[in-house]
Amino acid sequence: MAEHALLESVNTSEPTPARPIHWTFWKRVTFRFVFSYFMLYALCSGNATVWGVIPQIGDAIENGLSWPFIHAAEWLAQHWLHVLGLAGKIHNSGSGDRLLDWLSLGVMLAVALTACLVWTLLDRRRRQYQTLFAWFRFTLRLTLGVAMFNYGLAKLFPLQMSPPSLAVLNEPFGNISPMTLLWTMIGMNPLYEMVCGAAEIAGGLLILFRRTALLGALLTAFVVTNVVLYNFFFDVPVKIYAAHLLLMSLVIVTPDLQALVDFFWRHTPSAPSGIWVPPASRKRFRVATIGIEGFFLFMCAVVAPFTYYKSYTAQRASALRPSPLTGHWHVDSIMLTSDGKPAPYLTGDGLPATDIFLEPFGRTMIRASDNALWRSSAKYDSTKRTFVLSSNGHAGSITYAVLQADSAHLLLTPTGKEEKTEAVLRLTRVPLPATYPLLTRGFHFVNEWGLER
Repeated sequence: MAEHALLESVNTSEPTPARPIHWTFWKRVTFRFVFSYFMLYALCSGNATVWGVIPQIGDAIENGLSWPFIHAAEWLAQHWLHVLGLAGKIHNSGSGDRLLDWLSLGVMLAVALTACLVWTLLDRRRRQYQTLFAWFRFTLRLTLGVAMFNYGLAKLFPLQMSPPSLAVLNEPFGNISPMTLLWTMIGMNPLYEMVCGAAEIAGGLLILFRRTALLGALLTAFVVTNVVLYNFFFDVPVKIYAAHLLLMSLVIVTPDLQALVDFFWRHTPSAPSGIWVPPASRKRFRVATIGIEGFFLFMCAVVAPFTYYKSYTAQRASALRPSPLTGHWHVDSIMLTSDGKPAPYLTGDGLPATDIFLEPFGRTMIRASDNALWRSSAKYDSTKRTFVLSSNGHAGSITYAVLQADSAHLLLTPTGKEEKTEAVLRLTRVPLPATYPLLTRGFHFVNEWGLER
């Protein structure tokens, strides 16, 4: 009876009012700065943004929001640092660590600090930002989900690190850059690359679901840490992007850091306390939140894989049926343009191309006169006898008419509007070895000694 009465008293008692949440002054200031900076980077960097997942208009939004920062960086480079040449101008590049990228990051940092100061002066009464933190966390989850799917799919369908190129295979080892060595090492075995890609996709997939978001953020932080180490130690020019992905994953984990320490270090029962979904009292807000998550999941898990699969199948088809022009072509000479001016094919740094490598798997590498290699693309149409060539950093592509006197000589004549500005290129095929030990060595369970040569 006593126990029954006690249960009744417990069940009919008034619920204990929740204690008001109060953040310290420095916690509020830190949040204002972190929120301002990472929202700017996630929405306006032109790199790690969520806009790219939106069909058709995503790129336009991304370019529009990043425009003020990159142009402010260009102005600072030219008028403050007095930088001359390519580094001081906005230019196409495969690098995410250009001088303008670092200056653009500095502009964002200055804007975030200013926003934090103004916010602190105007909003001195608020004691916590729990709801805003939930929206902030939600945005970063979507950003990381898109980033990890793109990173992972480019490896799951081994496209990012392609098989060793003819250009690298025929380059003296000491001339290879650290990045090219890393890319070649990973690209040698597609299965390793695919395992890395699967891990990145797993992190991106888990982070999009609120129940698994904490695990996804932890897995993402673990995987991206390896990417950051690669980028810094092998001089891969994606240092800014990778470092920010790691920082964003750590920001997402921060509200549950105490629970993780309690569980893994102190071995005490604990539960995550961070809010994964923005609180919404209205049904339409809850439906909209679920709809946004569903849209991002569909674009990342269905549409994006289909796009990468098409690129991978095209690469495989090219490897099975390589172009008859596959190989190493040396630029012997150039003929004058119709205006009587010499105009060699220029790479992104403005130096003339000396060699063109048409890879069996469909990609192209161009060597400049300083021996640097440039990622490029080429498309040969045997029916129309045309050859379209474009190089990373080169403005646009050039269409040539092909005249092949024999299997060892090519004459590329520019057509269309490039006829007046580009010169005729005379190419000679360079004989290559039939096999490469790097590619034919294969895997051995039993080794009497390590093969070095």
